[in-house]
Amino acid sequence: MKTLHRYIGYEVLKAVILSTALFIFIILMDRASFIAETVLGQGVSLWEFTDVLLKTVPSFLGIVIPISFVISVLITFIQMGSSNELVALKSCGISLKEISKPVIALGLLFSLFSFISVMFIAPESNVTVKREITRLLKKKITMNIAPKSFSSNFPGVTFYVEKLYPEKGYIFNFMVSIQKKLQLITIFGEKGVLRTKGDSVFLDIFNGSAQVVDWKKPQEFKFLSFKSYTVELYKFSKREQFKAKKYKNLLQLIKEGSIESRVEIVKRLSLSLAPLIVGLLAFSIAVSLPRGAIGMGVVLGLLTVVVYYVIYTVSKKIALKSGIPLVALAPDLIFTAITVPLYVRAIREKFRLEIGGRW
Repeated sequence: MKTLHRYIGYEVLKAVILSTALFIFIILMDRASFIAETVLGQGVSLWEFTDVLLKTVPSFLGIVIPISFVISVLITFIQMGSSNELVALKSCGISLKEISKPVIALGLLFSLFSFISVMFIAPESNVTVKREITRLLKKKITMNIAPKSFSSNFPGVTFYVEKLYPEKGYIFNFMVSIQKKLQLITIFGEKGVLRTKGDSVFLDIFNGSAQVVDWKKPQEFKFLSFKSYTVELYKFSKREQFKAKKYKNLLQLIKEGSIESRVEIVKRLSLSLAPLIVGLLAFSIAVSLPRGAIGMGVVLGLLTVVVYYVIYTVSKKIALKSGIPLVALAPDLIFTAITVPLYVRAIREKFRLEIGGRW
């Protein structure tokens, strides 16, 4: 019996790996466009961009794993039915209950992994990616300044530079125009150093001059000469404080104690139980379909996943509005109510879906 369990487990795991890789690829393609717009325009290399992109993977594994497991269970057992393996096993006296044991074991395993992922790994991944993007923006503040042409790194700031060393942030024989509310400041300098401190970007200017125009009082034109001067060019957003719930792990949410935090905990718990509950439902459907109904099985699997996530999304909103966190468990409670009787009927072979078959 152990050999049979290993065989079924191997087939399901093989399908899970392939489907997970496919879903990750699809999601990464979607994420790539957003990250590219954020950092590639700042002179970030393709290698650094790829590194940031790959660091986003743990953030959505908690969602990808349940989907992959459900689809894999359906495909595996529909294929076993199509090749008459299920018929052969039952003719040898092996019940569907025994055949389902690897599915239950893998469902528990993936539920545990999903729990760890959504509670701890995903929040840490979100924080890491946010910090990495901010670090790259700060590190590469001079990389998209082109010599002997006008360029703008930050809103309201325009550069013209004769010569620069982007790795060190040095610029030579430059002009920078800074639009601040009702003031226009035009600075000329022999040497400048772009640097970051905290959340701000500063420009240290040596041997320069500045022209200041106040649009309310244009007659009060100012001209200044100096040997050294420092101006703040830009201040990064304070959003890096990670107040959003997606940046907080289980312990942080428990410590916070707000209704939103409790709903978030229950929502993540609900998602982590999905592999076991919905995976067992997928098994019940797969063994109840006629031989050759692979297409119908995939359709039913995708429909199951879509319905689950619709209920999952709606239940979270209702939980927040009602102030009752346990409402977020609705998808698991509903699917458990459907799965348990369906599984019992399936293993007793009292449930058949006569659709989509091909003989």
